[in-house]
Amino acid sequence: MNEKLQRLLIPEGVRDLLPDTARQKRKLGALIQDIFSRWGYREVSTPAFEYSDSFTAGMKAELRDNVFRFFDEYGKTLVLRPDYTLPLARVAAMHFANAPKPLRLCYGGEIFRYNAGEQGKQRETTQAGVELIGDDSACSDAEIIALAVEVFLASGLEDFVLCLGHIGFLDTLLAAHGLGPDEAARIKLLFSKKDFVALQEEVKRMKISEEAGRSILQVPHLRGGAEVFAAARELLPPGRGTAMLAALQSVWEVLEDYGADSYVTLDLGLVRMLDYYTGMVFEGYTSGFGYPLCGGGRYDRLFVNFGPDMPAVGFAINIDHLLAVLQRQQKLPPAEELSYLAYGKGGRAAAIAAALKQRARGINAVVATAEAAFSQAEQEAAGLGACRLFYYTGDGALEKELRGGENDGK
Repeated sequence: MNEKLQRLLIPEGVRDLLPDTARQKRKLGALIQDIFSRWGYREVSTPAFEYSDSFTAGMKAELRDNVFRFFDEYGKTLVLRPDYTLPLARVAAMHFANAPKPLRLCYGGEIFRYNAGEQGKQRETTQAGVELIGDDSACSDAEIIALAVEVFLASGLEDFVLCLGHIGFLDTLLAAHGLGPDEAARIKLLFSKKDFVALQEEVKRMKISEEAGRSILQVPHLRGGAEVFAAARELLPPGRGTAMLAALQSVWEVLEDYGADSYVTLDLGLVRMLDYYTGMVFEGYTSGFGYPLCGGGRYDRLFVNFGPDMPAVGFAINIDHLLAVLQRQQKLPPAEELSYLAYGKGGRAAAIAAALKQRARGINAVVATAEAAFSQAEQEAAGLGACRLFYYTGDGALEKELRGGENDGK
């Protein structure tokens, strides 16, 4: 390959954002952070890389294998941030151990994962999320879910659903039927991938009872509204999972108070591939898009890795995924209007003065860098996608409305 062309390549799994898309993404992130603030969450920022040991406790092997690792000058292993919950748990334990609880923190920024061999997965993605720390009530769980609903609605998304489950349901069911750790792990991995065809084949291969097989294959059908709770109780052995389902039902009742239950579907086959979840979990989806827009849940045993143990619940939105959906649905604001101020002989000072006044009023304005004829100024303005052209000479000024339009560097 030509050496100059080689220099134009970027690594797999990352991308450039051109002007309009970059602006839309920044504004979407700002909108989300503004909503978090209105709900009482305070923004924090963590380093892009930390010591590897900070991330090993709460990750399954699948995620640990996808972490970017490198060494500092002292030979210590560092990782690029693959997740935000673990760093925020560290921040809360270090800086807010004695702060009044519950503690509400929010964040926004990039995470980095290899995602090797997974088609369509980016290695650098942008997240925004919240953590509610120090309270284990159903009200806290429901607040997190209702906040996710508000973010989606405020962004312009209408066709979406939050799938709500409990990390312990499948564990309880599999243990009740005597499945060992390796068998349970294979089953849960297929649930996490939502590969129910492969799930049927795996159940057939396993040396388990017919009753166990039927119960496992019934779990994907445990989806819907409050009626799912009764069906779930019938699927579990008597006395097993009663407290877990009661806790999840309490969350559902609080969601009804928020008016958010119409956007939520119970899904007791939902699995999230992080070891730190201990209770309810949820993911957000929209039609025609194959990846979750958000995900989160309760994690009540993570803080013991950093100091005093505290219950916590949180969620993260994948801003890149949400941006792609909103672009496809044309729900994002159009390109901002731009003025182009050009000049002929003796008009430069007037053009600069006019541009300064427009910018002070919040209008985007570009000043030409050299004298030009009016016809050339029109071409330059059109090339920038400007909506208005102002042309100044020593004899006066001309103003012309242009059609304008988006110009994303193409």
